[in-house]
Amino acid sequence: MHVDGGTTNQVFLLPPGFSIGTARKNYGVTRKLELYIIRNGKTSPEYRVVKPRFAAIAGRSISALIKTQGNGDLYVQAKRDNIDYDLISIPDSFTLKEKEPFDPDYVKALYAGGYRIGRSGVAWQKHPPGR
Repeated sequence: MHVDGGTTNQVFLLPPGFSIGTARKNYGVTRKLELYIIRNGKTSPEYRVVKPRFAAIAGRSISALIKTQGNGDLYVQAKRDNIDYDLISIPDSFTLKEKEPFDPDYVKALYAGGYRIGRSGVAWQKHPPGR
């Protein structure tokens, strides 16, 4: 049986016991630090009808929680340690749906969309979505 690690900690920047803020204070670290996050997908949960059954509702709720939790985890860590936060992701205007996991048509379209965004000079977001 496999359980997604995203349910406990979707992403992390530094080990839990390590703080850049403490390193700055105790060891004189003075460099400006920047965090660049490239999310290879959307950052907001997508609308989906679920059957009115406990398992379907719980599964969808956990899926939405994992996605939104990942949005804030790195931001909180970056702000705690005075690290500049920069995020870019696939916009909600990308509407293609995966037919199955790792669907080649979806992956190619996702790559092409991300490539266009990168080439267009879109500004990096300074806060997680919804803030």
